[in-house]
Amino acid sequence: RIDAKIGEGGFGAVYRATHPLIGKSAAVKVLGRQFSSDPQMVSRFISEARSVNQIRHRNIIDIFSFGALPDGRQYYVMELLDGIPFDRYLRQHGPLPFATALPILRGIARALDAAHQQGIVHRDLKPENVFLVESDEGPPTAKLLDFGIAKLMREEGKEHKTRSGMAMGTAYYMSPEQCHGRNVDARTDVYAFGCMVFEVLTGKV
Repeated sequence: RIDAKIGEGGFGAVYRATHPLIGKSAAVKVLGRQFSSDPQMVSRFISEARSVNQIRHRNIIDIFSFGALPDGRQYYVMELLDGIPFDRYLRQHGPLPFATALPILRGIARALDAAHQQGIVHRDLKPENVFLVESDEGPPTAKLLDFGIAKLMREEGKEHKTRSGMAMGTAYYMSPEQCHGRNVDARTDVYAFGCMVFEVLTGKV
């Protein structure tokens, strides 16, 4: 049962939902109507769900169902997180002391390691795509989100295709080869992670 809209972006919206029988809460990401009629966008959307389910790591959002609504809009169901997006956290707190930043950055690094071990490159690592889950027992837990432009390196010919020479990502965090629209591997995530570490510790991109 859809309870409320909790977020909206360029490609669709996210809703808070509750299972009508067991009462478990979840988040439902729904692809916009105009994108659901685009085979390439649908492929990318489904690829994101597949990518995340292959990794299965505590520092990566858990997606456990996907499908299509009667009107053709694609959706998937994921865990509902209680906390704050990392970019908003940084705006509120400014540059983080090393002791505060380290457990957050370590969680992100472990998420990337797990993805790379499964042959998956995120390709859009940035604070906006990290969510901090609040904890009563210590520092917040980092959750890596949005594998929408991830690349499955080990399934040549099966991964989501983008137009030749098309750069995808966010400029401040993109490696040179990604900016040029070339093939990328795990090193492009390492580059983006370095950019993010700099921003976390200095307050500047």
